[in-house]
Amino acid sequence: MITIEVIAPPSNEDAINRIAKQNDASDYWLSSASDKQIAIKILVDKSKSQKILDQLQNLMQGKSNFRVLVTPLDIALPYEKDKTSNSAATISRESLLNQLKAQGNLDSHYMMLVFLSTIVAAIGLIENNVAVIIGAMVIAPLLGPNLALSLSTTLGQINGILNALRTLIVGILFALVISVILSLFYPDLVLTPELLTRTTVGLDGLALALASGAAAALSITTGVSSVLVGVMVAVALLPPTVTLGICLGIGAYPEAKGAAFLLIANIASVNLTAQLTMRFKGIKPREADHQRTALIIFITGILVWCLLIAYLIYRLNA
Repeated sequence: MITIEVIAPPSNEDAINRIAKQNDASDYWLSSASDKQIAIKILVDKSKSQKILDQLQNLMQGKSNFRVLVTPLDIALPYEKDKTSNSAATISRESLLNQLKAQGNLDSHYMMLVFLSTIVAAIGLIENNVAVIIGAMVIAPLLGPNLALSLSTTLGQINGILNALRTLIVGILFALVISVILSLFYPDLVLTPELLTRTTVGLDGLALALASGAAAALSITTGVSSVLVGVMVAVALLPPTVTLGICLGIGAYPEAKGAAFLLIANIASVNLTAQLTMRFKGIKPREADHQRTALIIFITGILVWCLLIAYLIYRLNA
């Protein structure tokens, strides 16, 4: 359940109440009123919030003294059983945008986490220590930019796509540079089994990346904790990146080529299924005139990822 608080001119009271009633809000009431503005609170299930927010945004266009505040509720009594379809997203579009904008920012916090996770992952791969590699995945921040990229593509937001790509590419390049530098100074470095397993593109690796993307999109759109899913995405992306850097640093170019192919395949797979899952969950722009543009951008993104995966599978079987 969530509470939507609408602060608006008094003349909009009937319209706001009508929106709440039409969308089967659990309850709605006038919490305060004055000559200049009123505050109406709407108690509603998360899965129904998106339609209400869209209608409120249409109502508030052109009004400067109109605000909508959304607050999540841990407990609401009496308990009401959710009867909505499981195929719908339970997190609003606006909430998703806020979450992923924060997770996909290219800032010092993101770069520090990339630095630390790369160092830990490199040590784990070089020392052939699976536990250390898993530890690196826990702190790797690669879930955010990938989900931000998928959401922006689904909504047709060009600026969001460019920002997410920038964050993802800078993070991967930074991890790559750190790995190369580390390999140059690491004594007696040899290609361990953990490194060698990240130098080939296998169907099992593609399946992991495809599942990771779908699970990531499901976790973020349904409000389920995405911590463990973030580990899955990091497993698909960070080890191949670190392996690529180490192989370049020691001059193992055939293995570096394989690691590069695996990294590209995993990025494509994660974003392909994440985009498809978000679309399946009903995420799309609010404005009708933007939905056609968003659909074109969405289809273009799907085709790009599919072509990349198809090419890499072809190379795998060649």
